[in-house]
Amino acid sequence: MDRSTTPSRLHGALSAALLSVMVGCGRDQPASTGPELATSSLQKVAAAQPAVASGTLRLVTTTTTGAAATIGSTTCGLSADGNLVLFASTAPNLVAGDNNGTNDLFLRNLTTGLTTRVTTGTVGVPIAGFPNCAGTTMTPDGRLVAFNLANMVFVKNTQTGQLQQVSPAAGTVPQVTGFFGGVLSDDGTKVVFSTTPQQVYLGAYTWENVIPARLMLRDLTTGSVVTLPTDNVAQGEVLTSRFAISPDGTRVAFVSSSANLVNGDTNGRPDVFVRNLTDGTTVLASSTSAGVPAVGVSQYWSPNFVSNTQLAFGTGGPSNLGESGLYLKDLVSGLMTLVLRDVDGGNTAVLSGDARLVAFSRNYSGFSARIFLRDRLTGIETVVSASASGAASDGSSTGAVISRSGTHVAFGSSASNLVSPRPPQGVFQIYAKAIAR
Repeated sequence: MDRSTTPSRLHGALSAALLSVMVGCGRDQPASTGPELATSSLQKVAAAQPAVASGTLRLVTTTTTGAAATIGSTTCGLSADGNLVLFASTAPNLVAGDNNGTNDLFLRNLTTGLTTRVTTGTVGVPIAGFPNCAGTTMTPDGRLVAFNLANMVFVKNTQTGQLQQVSPAAGTVPQVTGFFGGVLSDDGTKVVFSTTPQQVYLGAYTWENVIPARLMLRDLTTGSVVTLPTDNVAQGEVLTSRFAISPDGTRVAFVSSSANLVNGDTNGRPDVFVRNLTDGTTVLASSTSAGVPAVGVSQYWSPNFVSNTQLAFGTGGPSNLGESGLYLKDLVSGLMTLVLRDVDGGNTAVLSGDARLVAFSRNYSGFSARIFLRDRLTGIETVVSASASGAASDGSSTGAVISRSGTHVAFGSSASNLVSPRPPQGVFQIYAKAIAR
């Protein structure tokens, strides 16, 4: 699964005390130009059978009468407190009148048990298309949800029902055929999305963009739309679906193949950049703690702001940063920290708002995976995808998302032993686990 589509924009603040403890735990293999290891090796932990995470497990994808969804679903995100679960599903039995026969976005309130269909017009009429979790985000309170549909980007107010198209009207941006994504600032006043340029066919099943793919930002308060400088003089372009906005809306992170956005970028590879919208500066985020640009990384996975100054992103392949995995970059100090290696589940990992808890999936038998939670401060690892009796999931469990508060983890699973009565066999259901902190 392409991690660039994973929509887990979780924010918060990592205290200096916690950071110093985590860095101190991983100095058994210091490297002057690489990351400070946040934890000791996970191999010993993986060899042991972890305990089950305490807390209530709930089936999210149910009807008002408690019947499970009849068709599979995918996790999109969680509200900051973990009470609201955003997911995509083709199941027709989750809300009354769902007869459009296609995918929809839903918001589930764990307190009230109410499931609301998000992808409807202002008057409640379903929207034509196939919305999914790719490029879908919501504000921490779940008030606004941004999503893309039919090459357009929309924002839905889940409280008033108002639907607003935030991407420019078709044909108004020269040589652009559509738009993708929709990442929201915490207050819901800013939304960032990418352009889909026109293409020319070069032969041999190869196409090329006529102009670079770029990012645009709409201010929902003023209505203004600006194009962000994600390339320079059309050298390189932003890699679609790999971008994020900071909680306070002052910074935008993105992956670009442009080689002249910052001085000294000579690695000849795409990099992770952060644009400061306040002072107009751009910094290189994919660099070692000593500021050396990354060398050897084949690709990067979805940058996500953990706080206004902490950026998480995944790497593909070993490099001078270290092993491939999930990394955390401090934009103030420059410190680069390896959170979780890919071989341990880093390619699926997401962080809580204080960066202490990391949720991820790891294969346990063939292609079947389970959801785990690791406390980066204590090193304790627990199984999340387990029943109330402590039985680990007997099917595949993937797509973990964690609330900013770290109190809830939601995931999808085809397991038949997590709740009773058992859901339809082989159908991916969405579950939410309360985490004791």
